Amino acid sequence: MHVVGVHLRMLRPECDSTISCGSATERSKVWGKAPMRDVCIIGAGIAGCACARYLAFYDMDVVVVDEAYDVSCGTTRANSGIVHAGYDPAPGTAKARYNVEGSRMYPELADELGFEFERCGSLVVAFSDEEIPTLEGLLERGVANGVEGLEILDADALHAKEPNLALEAVAALWVPTGGIADPYGACLAFAENAADNGVAFSFLTRVERVERAGDAWRVHAVRTDAGDASVAEAIDIEARFVVNAAGLHAAELNNMVSAHAFAITPRVGEYLLLDSVWGDAFHSTVFQVPTAAGKGVLVSPTTGGNIIVGPNAVPRDDADATYTTPEGLDYVAAHARKTWKDLPARDAITNFAGLRASCVEDPDFHIGEPDDAPGFFNILGFDSPGLTAAPAVGKDIADAIATRMAAPRRKGHDSHRAAPIDFSRLDDESRARLVAEDPAWGRIVCRCECVSEAEIAACVHSPVPARTTDAVKWRTRAGMGRCQGGFCLPLVADIIARETGCDITEIRKGRPGSEHSFGHRGCFDDLPTVVLEGGRA
Repeated sequence: MHVVGVHLRMLRPECDSTISCGSATERSKVWGKAPMRDVCIIGAGIAGCACARYLAFYDMDVVVVDEAYDVSCGTTRANSGIVHAGYDPAPGTAKARYNVEGSRMYPELADELGFEFERCGSLVVAFSDEEIPTLEGLLERGVANGVEGLEILDADALHAKEPNLALEAVAALWVPTGGIADPYGACLAFAENAADNGVAFSFLTRVERVERAGDAWRVHAVRTDAGDASVAEAIDIEARFVVNAAGLHAAELNNMVSAHAFAITPRVGEYLLLDSVWGDAFHSTVFQVPTAAGKGVLVSPTTGGNIIVGPNAVPRDDADATYTTPEGLDYVAAHARKTWKDLPARDAITNFAGLRASCVEDPDFHIGEPDDAPGFFNILGFDSPGLTAAPAVGKDIADAIATRMAAPRRKGHDSHRAAPIDFSRLDDESRARLVAEDPAWGRIVCRCECVSEAEIAACVHSPVPARTTDAVKWRTRAGMGRCQGGFCLPLVADIIARETGCDITEIRKGRPGSEHSFGHRGCFDDLPTVVLEGGRA
């Protein structure tokens, strides 16, 4: 059984990305004969990392474990990046409550934690008069959920707001509190802030079993060294509380400890990401009138300056099957053209797919303790709008555990995280000042996105350190431009190797078994120091 678990050692001791917070003493606590932990969080996606961030407000011993090589390797990273306003969920449901609460939290959280968020608003578009009653129903539902500012726009107002929208659009529900975020960036921000305040993180170990151990819980896991099963090591983590934030595998964990069984059906969503030259084509997230299958194919700006198109919603049997298909991408493009007639599909710089953890018997979120498993907190069925709801859910669970433990506030706790420096967005004076302090700021590794050597080195040494080229890509956008890393990838790998003391042949793209085969060091040595003028390269 493959259940979300923990990522420990990556390559060799000097390349270790085991624990993101601190000393050798702290690192030894994860696997050594440490006292019982207060909380073990299984899953380092947006739900688990948000919970970790709020638990760090209290004086507790907390560890987050995940089978992947980085935070946000599951559902969190591969989604639309939409912060939903909350007009859609049925009133009275957990989805409605946590969606609206989470949406209201995002602006302040983005300021505190330095991640990308924009309240761009969203539109739900009707393409016939017959669909207008659906818009009216969504407005009523949104008002009941406490969503503010909702109104229905006529065709003239709609096309004035989004000139590239298909002429067949006749009306839309305008949702001014809808927004967009960088899902990976938000998740990483929660994780780094948690790590800075004492939470331990561990990756590349899978949880195989959870069982009751007296008044506490025992998490049986298997740690692998860079994913090599031949050097697998059995690990037991004992904790007073367990938070099940295992995404697509959350039902498996729940069913180990509770008679109240759940089943999760993975649903794939496939996407096209367009080149940033089209970044101004739409200024709001544009949905079509929803169907029974979901919110449908959307067209939306991203915080990175691109346009994203998708997703479909197709059930899959395999919870790890994140491949795209020609049929799925054709479906996405065809349905997006209902919104955007001139969709430039040939300018898609990449495509990707993500899986959603849809709960079969009850599509609502399932948050909290089963009555027959006290101390085991579920975050289950966390599909749309999980990204939006995560802060509110994480805070609720953290506060409930802290109350149960009578835990005091952590002395010296800092709720803020400084935003990483984005060299591409600095003015020339600021760039020149940084380059004068350290020439690495002026050595541009990724010219598509104007990412410097210094930015890459910084994320290798962050509280949750990047150790793979994918981790660097998601943190800095190096490799996210039109060439998709075709030119900068060897340079990125070289920097990781240099900063960690590893051989470049050991540096992986992402998951175990994805080692790059550059075969040499020194490809970075001759890169000139430059300061680019005005915006992105």
